[in-house]
Amino acid sequence: MTSFTRRQALQTAAATFAASSIGFMSRAASTAELTVVEWGGGVVDAMKQIAAKQDAVAINWVLHQGGSGAILPKIKATWPTAEFDYVAGWEGSFNGMLKEDWLVPVTVEMVPNLADIPEKIIVKNAKGEWMAVPRAVGGIYFAYRSDICPIEIKSIDDLFDPSLKGKICWPGPTQSMMLQLVALALHAGGDENNLEPGWELMKKLAASGNIGRIAVTDTDFTTSLTSGETVAGFYSEPQLTSVAEAFPVARLTKTEGMPVFLYQSGFAVFQNRPNLDATLAFINFAISPEMSELYAQVAGEAPLNVKAKTPDNLKHLSFTPEEFDKFVYVPDFNVVLTQQDAWAKRWEDEIAPLL
Repeated sequence: MTSFTRRQALQTAAATFAASSIGFMSRAASTAELTVVEWGGGVVDAMKQIAAKQDAVAINWVLHQGGSGAILPKIKATWPTAEFDYVAGWEGSFNGMLKEDWLVPVTVEMVPNLADIPEKIIVKNAKGEWMAVPRAVGGIYFAYRSDICPIEIKSIDDLFDPSLKGKICWPGPTQSMMLQLVALALHAGGDENNLEPGWELMKKLAASGNIGRIAVTDTDFTTSLTSGETVAGFYSEPQLTSVAEAFPVARLTKTEGMPVFLYQSGFAVFQNRPNLDATLAFINFAISPEMSELYAQVAGEAPLNVKAKTPDNLKHLSFTPEEFDKFVYVPDFNVVLTQQDAWAKRWEDEIAPLL
């Protein structure tokens, strides 16, 4: 009797489903239309290029400004009517969707290429079910243009240097889940559960005059850094991709005392939609090795599919276990998410007047 390992069984199931998915996608080509949420910049450019390489579905792109959590109130306002087949996001927004019970659990049988995604990064519910499909990993961290920055930035303390007057681009309260405040808090001895030290540093930074741009969209970040209006700040990976193609960018992902937050970019699949099979088939196509490499090249997030090659320009997101423990901070996203409204209000009351 032939014996199969779990991995072999998954591969067999994946191959079988992949073949059936291709057949389904061909049959559905003339009818399937998906409405999806993406987040602008290189990310949506990458997804549009991926979509152009198949003809099984037509996609209605819904683009939103601000952080990915900004979509949650819109979804809640229409629930249980779901307006979107999938919503792109990351751990923070996925956890919010999970609490509302909006999502369809996914399996390798439904999305075969999940067999090549590290299971430990997949968002799970209390039952251990997989609740989102990861597509790539990115980072949120401090960086600067080394060709025009007047100083070499080595610590958060350097952000207060007088030579940076008006030269820092800082995320607005809808960006990065306000992890910029968590970074300041960590530097001052706090964390997401004790943000008070971060607020005190934020007030000091705002009053210093060193912040020259508050960014609320990806374009704000990219344009400000590309034009030289500002030279340093706190960014997410896609915001730096196009800048780094033309200018030298120092990414402080492995600098002690400058915390880096890793996040997974991925797909949350919604209940109560008519095109579930087509949605899953398209997502499976999007996380294939070839499409994962394309996404990485255009969007600037490192592929998670173990069969995909990581571009050299994304090696700064590759960490040894020792480096991970030293440089990467993993916050409690449940705390971060539930505090967004309160933190945003406090920003408007206490920080905005100082800018």
